Amino acid sequence: MATAGWREAPVKWGVVVIALAAVSLFADDVHLRGGGLVTGEIVEQTADSVTVDVGGGTLSVRMSSVVGIERSTSPLQEYRARAASIPAGDAEAWRELARWAEGKALATASGEAWSKVVTIAPDDEEANRALGRVQLDGRWVSEEDSYRARGFVEFEGEWMTPGERQAILEDRSAREQADRQAEAARIQAEQQAEREREAQEAAERDEWGQDWAGVSYSGYWGWGTGPTYWPSRPIQGPRPGRPAAAPAGGRR
Repeated sequence: MATAGWREAPVKWGVVVIALAAVSLFADDVHLRGGGLVTGEIVEQTADSVTVDVGGGTLSVRMSSVVGIERSTSPLQEYRARAASIPAGDAEAWRELARWAEGKALATASGEAWSKVVTIAPDDEEANRALGRVQLDGRWVSEEDSYRARGFVEFEGEWMTPGERQAILEDRSAREQADRQAEAARIQAEQQAEREREAQEAAERDEWGQDWAGVSYSGYWGWGTGPTYWPSRPIQGPRPGRPAAAPAGGRR
């Protein structure tokens, strides 16, 4: 097994571009810092990054995150080599390759092989079921097309009848309206409580003002004692500083 830069620190890379043929016997394991691993075919490598074909697309990794690259034979490489050698129209060869790819957990590759089988033999049950298709009126169609043909609608990731969808929407709308009403009632109750509190405070201020209505003091306490009596209710009788009314017919 050949290795390139594995367990070397620091790793220095030149600008290298690797073009792999479809029948390449090499696969690449890109080891990352922290224990990560990317497996596939390197389709481009520079001093800054490495791009790996992982089967369902490509993945680019910064070289600063790479601690080494290990080369070995990969199932994906083997799949491509075998696919390139299948004669045109050989459904059984594609079937065998599709089963093999499934056993290697190559979902994208197995789907590609099963699609080849269906292209050659449209009514092949194994291939159609492997692709998630179902029979509808004697035809193999996708599950989505089957639901739509039967009048179902897709809603939030699930298939259901239009009536079921409408019931969900109506129930959701009713709950939202109830929540809005509850929130409005809460706000109204808080506002009412605030008004009552303000009214109570105003009443207490008025009562305090009545207790001291007409009372005045113009002296200077200095360092002595001040008033020792504070009325808690309206003062009765004449106000301080004003004489009582003289008897009728008398003199002041």
